[in-house]
Formats: sequence, C-alpha cells, structure tokens
Amino acid sequence: MELAIVPPLRRPLHPEGTPDPLREQFAAHVERSVLDLLDPDSIEALAEDMRLVQRKRVHHAGLMVCAFILSAFERSTDTEGRLLDARITYERLGGPASGKTSFRKMAHKLLPVQHRLLRRRLRRLAATLPTEQMRGRLLQLADVLIPDGCAFKLAQALSGLYPGTGTAAELKLHAVYSVKAQACIQVSPTAGSVHDSDGFWPATWVSGALYLWDLGYQNNERFVEATEAGAYVLQRLKVLSNPVALASYGPTGCRRPLVGQDGRPLRLNEACEFGYVHHQAVLDLDVEIAEGSRKITARVVCVPHEGEDRYYLTTLPRDIFSAHDIAELYRVRWEVELLFRTWKGAVRLDEVRRLSHPHSLDLAITSSLLAALLGREIHDGLERLTRERAASLPAAALPVAVFPPAA
Repeated sequence: MELAIVPPLRRPLHPEGTPDPLREQFAAHVERSVLDLLDPDSIEALAEDMRLVQRKRVHHAGLMVCAFILSAFERSTDTEGRLLDARITYERLGGPASGKTSFRKMAHKLLPVQHRLLRRRLRRLAATLPTEQMRGRLLQLADVLIPDGCAFKLAQALSGLYPGTGTAAELKLHAVYSVKAQACIQVSPTAGSVHDSDGFWPATWVSGALYLWDLGYQNNERFVEATEAGAYVLQRLKVLSNPVALASYGPTGCRRPLVGQDGRPLRLNEACEFGYVHHQAVLDLDVEIAEGSRKITARVVCVPHEGEDRYYLTTLPRDIFSAHDIAELYRVRWEVELLFRTWKGAVRLDEVRRLSHPHSLDLAITSSLLAALLGREIHDGLERLTRERAASLPAAALPVAVFPPAA
C-alpha cells in the first residue's frame, strides 16, 4: 500500500557519484596551479640551496612558506593575525607545533626564499604573456604597461624605515601592470615618501609596448628615452606644460603648420588662444618635446569630456589611433586601480598597519603578492576551461517564430 505519492520531476536527478567532467577539470587545474607554486619539498630544497636551512630539527621550511602564502587568502578581523594565521595554517598542513617566538624567527630567516619565489613568478609571467587580452588595434602593440604606486599605512614604529607623506609611517608598492597578462609583472617596495615618478625608471624599455602613465610620471627625459627605445607613451598633459606646437590636423587629415606671423615657433597655449589651430572641438596637433639637445615629435590631442577639455600627450601613430582612440585608451589605467583593490582586499594587504617589525611586514607583503599571482593563475585557467567547454557544446537551436497569416 502506497503511503505517499512521489511528484513527477521536471528533470531527472543525477545519480550519486556521477562524475562531472568540468568539475574534475577545474579541480585538476587548481591542483596543478597550487602545487606548481606551493610544493613544500621543492621550497625546502631551495632553502637548503640558499644555505638558509642546515639542520632540520623543528621546522619544515617548505610548509612554513606555503602557510604564509595560503594565510593571505584567509579572512580575519584581527589586524595582528597575519603571523598567527600562518602558524595555525602551518600546523594544519602537518608542520610540527612550535612556539610563537620560534616560529617568527624561522619565518624571518626564510624571507629570501619568498623573495626568490616572487622574482621567479614575475619573470615567468613577463616571459610567457598570453595574447587573448590584446584585440583590435591593440594587436599593433607588444603590450600595454601601466606603472603606478599604491600606499599602505604602517605602525608608527616603522616611521624611521618607511616615512610617509600624510602619515608618520607608510609603505608604497611601485607596480607595473600588464594588460596582456592581466596581472602585475613588476613590483618594488619603498617608503611612502618616495614619489611615484622616482619609483619607476626601467633599465630597459619594451620595444613596441605602450607605456600608459598618469600626471605624476610626466618627465621629458623619461618620455624621450622611452620613445628613442622604440616604445610608445600615453599620458595626460599637465596644465602647466606648454610645448612647441608644430602643426594642426583637420578632420580630413589636412596638416597646417603652426608658425607666428613673424615666422617664429608657437607654444601650445598661444597657438590655441589666438586661433592658429583648426577651429574644431577635437584637436590633434604635432608638438616638440625637448630634453637637452634631444628632440622628438609627439602628438597632443584634446577631447572634450563632460564639458571639460582633456589634453593627452602621446607618440601613438595618427594613422592607426584617432584622437578619440587616445582618450579611450587612457581609460585602461583603471585596470591597475582594480589590481590595487584586489591587493588590499582579497590578499589582506589592508591588514599590515599594526605590524611593527620590518621583517614581519616584509613577510606579509611578499606572501600577499605571491598569493595574488596564484589567484590570478587559477582564475585565468578556470576562465580558459570555461571557454573551451562552451566552444565544445553544440549551439542551442533557436526557437522558430510562427506568425499568423496576414489579413
């Protein structure tokens, strides 16, 4: 005798234990990515090669480094909990129990290992950049590189090492974000009082890449040096900048040389104020940027935005990038701001202000940067698997619309 009526299901239930191929692919990718960076035995071997570990008595160096990186993903309301969280994670991974002081001293000793791992990951990322993010006219460029700085408040005990500008102690991370890699490929720490411009001057420029920086980086010597090395530059033009204006271009590309009535060169402000340029809302000019005896020809474009004239200085070619393209490209700078938000929130760089020992601060910063690179690699791999899965599925049949016959 039936005691209940089983309602009909709209779709059959999957039997228990049925493997999901996509889930298995995701799990395999996450495992590969994590073990590629967080292999305790390989990390311990590296520590031995660097002569940081000689007698294995209490701590496992590999597990300790892994614990610091993994603890950057944890959430905590205690801003002093970075070392505590790492020690708890270390014991959960199988590391032998140790005292707070012993753990901290060993962690400080292993700082060079974390530095080595970070340099390796950044070099590998810069050498194996993907190409999916470079589309359309961006394919003409080797990459789009965005330098910027991000500041973090610190404990006042560190004011002697990291003096700030608006606060007693401050750390600044000078980063270079790659649009092609969708990640940071260079980073260096300084005191917060170091200007962004002073924290960025590449030893070698990437030929064919576009360097996109804000007003804080404007420097004629750096601009000329990058251009002569075969790189492109795009930046906002400071109000006080007044380069020599060479020519104005009309909407059809007609070039009008800009000279005064007496044949003398004109500065940008004079050329605009006295009507030497084309009378149009969007300006596209040739200007001269000089640094000592070196002179190059660049472009200044003016594109109105919400009632404001915005001037940009660039070396991007006019036959590929219009004035509106230049203004639109500059908005890509927002990606580096999103990177800094990720650093501060997702990997706990907003939880360093109460650390008072410089080595503990270094541990927190370096492990957070390594965690961010690991998260980026996992995310990119999962997106790639998702796209491949979507491409392999048959396209859904579109519904056929049936219309009544016309009256």
